[in-house]
Amino acid sequence: MRTETEKRIPGELLDYKLMCFNGEVKCSFVCSERHSGNGLKVTFYDREWNLMPFERHYPRSKTTIERPRNYLKMVELAERLSRGFPFVRVDFYEAGGKVYFGELTLYPGSGLEEFTPPEWDSVLGSWLTLPQ
Repeated sequence: MRTETEKRIPGELLDYKLMCFNGEVKCSFVCSERHSGNGLKVTFYDREWNLMPFERHYPRSKTTIERPRNYLKMVELAERLSRGFPFVRVDFYEAGGKVYFGELTLYPGSGLEEFTPPEWDSVLGSWLTLPQ
């Protein structure tokens, strides 16, 4: 089901989810093919939009997902919104050449979604610095 924000944006949406560790975007993922017969795909990219070598709970897309035209703007906004948080995921959409804010998420997948290969759970965890 589409949220109220999603209903206002024309066309098929890709969700761009930027993972911010201590105010810095370290990686992003794209939710695609949500309404396909094969189900949701979650594809991870590093900050330079290179495909990352892991999956988390859902398989990655087999199609190439181009970097959104406004990706650098998304990074800028995500880093501004994530200041002061040890971790937060900042979600955006892009449609008609515009960036739309989705939501802030503090605990994606309740922190329980598995990584394949599993060592990537530790890699992403190493990016987190908790306050003393």
